[in-house]
Amino acid sequence: MKKIIGILLLFLLWNNLSSAKTINIENKVFLNVPENFNYIKVNLNDVADYYADFFGALGEDVAFYYVGTDSSIEFANSMVNNQEKVLEPIMKKMEKKNFRTEKSMINFLSKEIKKLMKKSKYQGIIWVFVSEENLEKTDYDLFETIDSFKNMSQAGMNKAALEYKKELKKELGVDGVEGLNLKITKFKIEKNKINSPAFDLKIAANMFSVNWDMEVYGYLKNKKPIIVGSECIGTCKGVSGIKNKIVYSKIKTSTSSTDIVDQLNSLNDLYKSGVLTKEEFEKAKKKILN
Repeated sequence: MKKIIGILLLFLLWNNLSSAKTINIENKVFLNVPENFNYIKVNLNDVADYYADFFGALGEDVAFYYVGTDSSIEFANSMVNNQEKVLEPIMKKMEKKNFRTEKSMINFLSKEIKKLMKKSKYQGIIWVFVSEENLEKTDYDLFETIDSFKNMSQAGMNKAALEYKKELKKELGVDGVEGLNLKITKFKIEKNKINSPAFDLKIAANMFSVNWDMEVYGYLKNKKPIIVGSECIGTCKGVSGIKNKIVYSKIKTSTSSTDIVDQLNSLNDLYKSGVLTKEEFEKAKKKILN
C-alpha cells in the first residue's frame, strides 16, 4: 500500500510540473494556481459595493486582487464595473423576441449567458482580500469571537459553525430569492496550517439554468484578516478547492513552470517517510531539476 501511494504521489507531482505554479502576491498571499494564471491589483472603490458583505469592518488600509487567466480577469472587472454594457447585447435580443412561456424565455437566456461566457473565455476568478490593519483594533468583537476558537476542539467549532450557518442563511436570504435556488453547501470553522481559526464557506446557486459557485476561505495572520475566494459562472477550470491552493510558507521565487523549491521539499518528505527509495528519490529529483 505504501508503495502504491508513493507512485500515485510521484505521478501527481510530475504532472503538476507543466501545469501549475506558485504565485506570490506582494509577499502577502501565496497561491498554487494553473500556469496560465496571473494577478492584478484592483481599485477597491470599483469592487467595494460588490463585495460589501465580506469587507464589513475589516479596516480601510486594505488591498484587493483578482487572480485568473487574463480573459477571466477582464470579464470579472467588466461585470463589476459595467454590467449593463456587458449584458446589453443579450437584453436587446430579448426585446425582439416574443416568448410564449416563461420557460422558453429562461431557456433562451441561459443559452445566451453560456455563449457570453464562452466568447469572453471566462474560466472563473479567484479574488484575494488583505487588510493591513489589526482586527483587534478595527472590530474587537469580531476579533474576540475568532480568538475564542483557538482553544476550542474541532467538535466545539463544528457546533458553533452550525449556529453561524443558520444566521448566515438569514443574512443572505437563501430561502427568499425566487428562482435563484441558492444554497450554502458548506460552512466549517477549523484551524488551518498556521494554527489560525479559519472559516470555509461554499455557496452554490442556479438561475436561468446557469450554475454559479462561490468559495470563501478567511483567517487571521498576525491578527490581520486575509480572505481568499473564488467565483465560477458555468463551468470553470483551476479555481475550485480554494483553501488547498493557499501556501502558508513564504516562497520568494518561482519558475515559469512551477515552484521548484516546493516540488523538491515535497519529494524530500516522501523520501524521509520511506515511501521512496534513494534511487527513486534521485531519479525524481533529476527530473524536476532538468
